[in-house]
Amino acid sequence: MWKQLRFSVLSCTFLFGFFLILKGQEPLSQKLDTANQLIYSNPEKAIEIAQEIYAQSNENKSLKLSALLTLGTAYSEKFDLEKSIETLLEAVEIAKSENDYINQIRALSLLGYQYQIMQINDKTHAYLDEAESVMDQHGLPDSLMYLRGNNYSIKALTYQQSLDCGFAVDYFNKAILIYKSLENNEISRTNLSIAYLNKAVCFLENKNPDSARLALTQSDLILDELDSVEEDISISQEIAWAKYYLQTRDYKKSVEILNENLSKVKELSQVGMDLDIYQLLSQNYLALNDMGQYNYYSNLYIETQKKISEAEKKSITHIINKPPETKKTSTGNSSKTFSVVILILAVILGLILFFSIKSFRLKKKLKKLKLNQDLDS
Repeated sequence: MWKQLRFSVLSCTFLFGFFLILKGQEPLSQKLDTANQLIYSNPEKAIEIAQEIYAQSNENKSLKLSALLTLGTAYSEKFDLEKSIETLLEAVEIAKSENDYINQIRALSLLGYQYQIMQINDKTHAYLDEAESVMDQHGLPDSLMYLRGNNYSIKALTYQQSLDCGFAVDYFNKAILIYKSLENNEISRTNLSIAYLNKAVCFLENKNPDSARLALTQSDLILDELDSVEEDISISQEIAWAKYYLQTRDYKKSVEILNENLSKVKELSQVGMDLDIYQLLSQNYLALNDMGQYNYYSNLYIETQKKISEAEKKSITHIINKPPETKKTSTGNSSKTFSVVILILAVILGLILFFSIKSFRLKKKLKKLKLNQDLDS
């Protein structure tokens, strides 16, 4: 489940740039900076601080807006997509009322990504297209052009899931061109490395390890030049290399990398990254014919996948089951309620079908790996 891994890496790039907005507004600006720094290491604390700032913002719309953006991202990190969407929608409304086009773009892009996680593609494209429309109408200063690149990156991830990696790579390349044009910008250089990383993951999913190796090497070179790198980005890079070594049958190297990063992932509490490691470890141990370790990590993978699936299903059900904002007539309400029930049933059935197919494909892949191992031995 690489979408959680990519979400953790990608979403942090939207926060860079909030910090300058509130300078001079002491002491609340410093507290919000602290909340932003805690989003990935301690999202609960980040939410607590951001809620306090939101409550104290009074008529300071800029401060309230920044607190909402922090909350939206922190809720995403906890995989509470319902609250994330709720706070980001409020952020969009405030940004529109204040003609704050930059934060309107940020909030819209983040909203698009919440729906991308849930694979509700029509909503994803609606918010991303709206963000792009705002960019086209009002433009962006050079220092914030990376936001357009971010939009392309999210679209690439959406196309990767809904279409194929070939189509997604085109959008990763669009993002890369923008980031390259702003290479003197530290944010853009970070985003450039992430775009190459996600492009590599796309190649790996297409069983194209040679192209993946080139993209990962490009990402490594950029990361080595950065003054500082977030730990979740470094771990994501290592996991991608582990998948590369799995595909090139260097199983021991892959296992070594995964074991080195498993404890780091647990400390970070990154949703989904441990799932990726469990899956890759199980595949490596199957190829090595170590059935004890294979069974151990395969079971961990299944248990963790169930937990994430339940969280996804809960979030989707809550979002779809939201009561309508306006009620016209009792007949209209009954019709809407009936529609909501149908939608919920459709989503639940869709989820069951999705994970059944995914489970079948996983078993098929594992059998193929075992067959290849038997043929090699």
